[in-house]
Amino acid sequence: MDGNIILSVAKAMELLQTLSRAGEPLTLTELTRRCGYPKSTVFGLATTLREYGLVMQTPEGKYALGLRLFEYGRQVERSWDISRVARPYMEHLSQQTGASVMLSICEGGSVITLDQVEARNGLRIVSEVGAHLPIYCTSQGKVFLAHRPTQEAEKLLRRQTLTPFTPHTVTDISALMQETAACRANGYAIENGEYKIGLRSISAPVRTMEGEVKYAIGVIGMFRSAHSEEFRAAAEEVCATASMISTALGWRK
Repeated sequence: MDGNIILSVAKAMELLQTLSRAGEPLTLTELTRRCGYPKSTVFGLATTLREYGLVMQTPEGKYALGLRLFEYGRQVERSWDISRVARPYMEHLSQQTGASVMLSICEGGSVITLDQVEARNGLRIVSEVGAHLPIYCTSQGKVFLAHRPTQEAEKLLRRQTLTPFTPHTVTDISALMQETAACRANGYAIENGEYKIGLRSISAPVRTMEGEVKYAIGVIGMFRSAHSEEFRAAAEEVCATASMISTALGWRK
């Protein structure tokens, strides 16, 4: 663990994560068992978090996530101007390709869906907004890996369990790094049935005013083949859209 981390704060965050995963209020005993800390520690953490509205107690005395977290979440949502800027481009990209479109950000070792536009065919294949996806077997994840320093990307991958979601999932780190090099050269990354059988996706980097690759825009659909003309055309559309959104955010080559 990083030496700069304050253990009491880390424990409080783990308590919140435990309540989030539970999906229902927990008694102090249940919360203690799931957290693995002494009951007195859990009680102190829960009491402090309750004072700040991050935890609440039901009439039965059980603990649940507090409404203050919802307020914080709304503040974060309002700060995501990227969704407002990108939305018209995403809708146009979906119309041009006939595929679903996702806008993502990278946090830690996961890809998080910020916004999405579903394909006109109504087939729901895009992850829910806020969903965490693996970084090593999604096209958007590969974009983020490709634009990190090589050693940092390798270190991130080594810290993860590279689960094979399908027979096509690449779990060899050397092979993944070759793919990220291809992404940098081509300007986009692909996922060829590596996360879900039958689905293929293409993503490209979106840059901020400072040139940082902070977001990824991509399409996902049941493309016949990653070598088809349809797929190549979609890759061109994705790259053009990523460039336009980057420009709208203030980036200049």
